[in-house]
Amino acid sequence: MSRSRTYTALVLQVRQSGEQNREAIFFTLEEGILRATLFGGPKSKLRSYVSPFHQGKLWIYEDPVRNTKKITDFDVQFWRPTLRESYAKLMAGSTMLEIVIASQGGGGTWKEAFELTTESIEVLNRITEASIPILITYFVWNWLNLMGILPELDQCERCACTVRADEVVWYSSSEQQVLCDFCAEPVKKTIQTGLFPINGGGRRWISRILELPASQVERYRVDEATQTQVQHLGTALLQQTLGTPVRYWEIL
Repeated sequence: MSRSRTYTALVLQVRQSGEQNREAIFFTLEEGILRATLFGGPKSKLRSYVSPFHQGKLWIYEDPVRNTKKITDFDVQFWRPTLRESYAKLMAGSTMLEIVIASQGGGGTWKEAFELTTESIEVLNRITEASIPILITYFVWNWLNLMGILPELDQCERCACTVRADEVVWYSSSEQQVLCDFCAEPVKKTIQTGLFPINGGGRRWISRILELPASQVERYRVDEATQTQVQHLGTALLQQTLGTPVRYWEIL
């Protein structure tokens, strides 16, 4: 049985390990999250190749006795230099990669998750900074969809009514329920945080961006207030699921 394997991979994270080596985390099309060691000092060409956001063909040597994985080569096909030239793009891209790591690559949906991540990162590489919040919102909601944790925003989970198209619905993070405006009234009086409104335009926008490839998300925009509602709810749902904060909107 061959100990060498080849992957289609995106570099998620690289950290120093000892004086000479580095530990890298990859997102692969074939197996999801993969961790491997990059051996060699500063003169090794692989040190510059194995860097976050780089994507290409990865060769790994596995040692079953030592239970280790060694990076033997990495043919970079997508370099994405603008992600390091723009602070806004760097922060946005890093947020996406952190979400992938925190959710273990989206569970078992590796192919769909890999395609969503790499397409979103590629779009980030070419769009203007003004469009970044829309792309991040797109990524968060599509990631929630991949993980199977999208709430049903057109029906109240307390009274089971179907909400009107123009009605504001509320998501209660403490009760993890979608509430119509009527059922949300008593909740508003008892809690000060963790209640997220979504208007009709926001619900329609969410439905639309779940149908689009990342390359087309810039074409569909909403007003700033609606976009903020969608951002806040998506972030809250993701944090609730991952158990870790998503601080992107705090550092803008």
